[in-house]
Amino acid sequence: MTETTSANLTDQTRFVLLTQDNCPNCERLKLMLARPLKGQFDSQIVTVHREQNATEFGALTEQYGVQSTPALIDRERGEVLRNTGGLGEVKNFLTA
Repeated sequence: MTETTSANLTDQTRFVLLTQDNCPNCERLKLMLARPLKGQFDSQIVTVHREQNATEFGALTEQYGVQSTPALIDRERGEVLRNTGGLGEVKNFLTA
């Protein structure tokens, strides 16, 4: 997974992970992606951090109607996974 800069969002990365500071569920999702899923989706996910990339974060939350973190956005399908607590849901979303 890569942290975003403005240039990253213009590439063809399919998924966006919205995250922010002091977010235990964000950390849990990152660990899930790294450990049980063994980083297999890292090349497909770009991370947009609220405090580090406020402009991109704001644009994405407005575009996709996201009101809480973490959230996974599938830019190809235009869908958002807001319930990221379960391994099954996350894996199904990323493999759909």
